[in-house]
Amino acid sequence: MKLIACTEGHSSKIEAFSLEMIAAARSLVEAGDEVVAFFAGAEADAASSLFGAADRLLVARASKSELIPAETYARLLRDVIDAEAPGLVLVPYSANGLDVAADIAARTGWPLISYVNEIKRDGDELTVVAQMYGGKILADCAVRLPAILMVNPGAFAEAAASPIDSAKVSMIDAEAVLAGGKVKMVDIDVPDYADVDLTKAERIVCVGRGIGDEASIDLARNLATLLGAEIAGSRPVVDNGWLPKLRQVGKSGQKVKPKLYLALGVSGAPEHLEGMSQADLIIAVNTDPKAPIFNVAHYGATCDLFDLVANLGDRLRAGSGR
Repeated sequence: MKLIACTEGHSSKIEAFSLEMIAAARSLVEAGDEVVAFFAGAEADAASSLFGAADRLLVARASKSELIPAETYARLLRDVIDAEAPGLVLVPYSANGLDVAADIAARTGWPLISYVNEIKRDGDELTVVAQMYGGKILADCAVRLPAILMVNPGAFAEAAASPIDSAKVSMIDAEAVLAGGKVKMVDIDVPDYADVDLTKAERIVCVGRGIGDEASIDLARNLATLLGAEIAGSRPVVDNGWLPKLRQVGKSGQKVKPKLYLALGVSGAPEHLEGMSQADLIIAVNTDPKAPIFNVAHYGATCDLFDLVANLGDRLRAGSGR
């Protein structure tokens, strides 16, 4: 059986979750199976240099476009499915994947399970754990192959990055499909992270909606200073204007992997977990014991975050002699 792992990249960058999709497919391989990575875009050389964990790589190359619209990506993937006849297609839960997975499921008639955290296989049967209601409920699902799974970034560790043998790479000319698409890329607006690059921070204190208001962020900011950490926020905090967009962690913000990630009042929506679940040490503070953030946290506390911040600040100041 062939397992297709969908990967993504644009603007000279391969998305880190691409290696996670390959790892997820590799974890399900049985005797005689083959993991086929699929990539669409201009970064063919970058994909070839990283996706050695796959048995083969199919590249739908469009050298003149930095970003492949979901409509075109789905069309190209449908052609690959017709040619390869896979038993399983893994699509990342991303802005692109949300459209692609639904399109492929509708056109193939295959079952689709979204927000997948875990997958186990027994022949043609899969047992899947998927998130519901923003991660507050984990659903056990059973599905027969062929099927499509939309996998949460961060659910699987990245496959080892290594070059793939050029003999195992097949190129597909995507220019005609791209030109015939109804959706056209106009521009890519990438924020300037020169002043605040959270991806390089070793320690991050992130505040969520539970911080209450903008004034209370100063308490977390003071704690971050004591820890030598950067202050960051979840999307609700940024949407409220309490922190600038450059300090947002998550799907539509920065994706970080610090040595320490202290989450204060962060519920842990899938979009946020995508941006921080690979941190070396995650400590979460939330009064809701069922908050999804605790599914990825190494340590958690259900106390009042203001009490914890105040006491931790006192301990740190006492330890530093201040």
